[in-house]
Amino acid sequence: MAADRLTTDSVTSHPSLITDYLRAVEPRLRARRDRDDLLDEIADHLHSAAERLEALGVGRDAAEQRALARFGEPRVVATLLTSVPSKGSTVSLFFSRYLGPLSMIAAVLWAVAAVMTYFGYTALSGSWTSERYLTSAVIVGLACLVTVAVLVGLNIRATGRLDGPTIAIGVIGVVAAAAATMTSWVVALWLPLLAAVVTWTMVRARRAHAGSRPFVTVLMLAMPLLGAAAIAVSAVGIVGGVETEIGIWLVVVGLAVVLVAALADLAVRLAARLRTSAVTA
Repeated sequence: MAADRLTTDSVTSHPSLITDYLRAVEPRLRARRDRDDLLDEIADHLHSAAERLEALGVGRDAAEQRALARFGEPRVVATLLTSVPSKGSTVSLFFSRYLGPLSMIAAVLWAVAAVMTYFGYTALSGSWTSERYLTSAVIVGLACLVTVAVLVGLNIRATGRLDGPTIAIGVIGVVAAAAATMTSWVVALWLPLLAAVVTWTMVRARRAHAGSRPFVTVLMLAMPLLGAAAIAVSAVGIVGGVETEIGIWLVVVGLAVVLVAALADLAVRLAARLRTSAVTA
């Protein structure tokens, strides 16, 4: 059918080939109760494939065209999907839908953490209290935990499965979040762990040509430096007997700034993707 073919004309006459593709598939899936789930999975797969091609230097339109050509004509894909049970991953689908909101929540938590640790980690405000410290510790711990959830989602999106390294990243990240909550002031314990799992995730994303290349590169460079800085500042305080509360706070602020920028960028890009895939609205 002419509507099913991906032509050069469709590239120039429509802002998104993937949107047109989803519109072509959607009517053919109306018999499926899980139609919305299937459309979300298809959209996520196609956008991820196009992003990987873009990371290799392919233009956006050409990347979408190649991704769609590899995926198959809408009529054929819809016929296959309506004739067999869905084999999609519930975990993968969850992150396809909620990774964007999780990223924004994590970004907000890190922004709040940067402010709250000023009052909880230092006496610069002139009124340090244990209550403020505990509040800042809880917020930092929550920020770490939600960030770990985002990292797990990014790994699943980059590899297409919940594999061993993804599980390891999740476990190490949870340990970092627990340490950040219980021993928040001792940044040498939790910050290097968090930096390690972020770096590990970015390395995997880069190999899979997934994610925003500028932020992947920035995080790969910044996270090890921040982890090393956390250890160095703590060591200076212990060995030299120097007051390091400001240094510790500045390291946490540096971590927060980098993560807020990266997480907000991810949330915005995924929100745009969801708007593109909302073909039945």
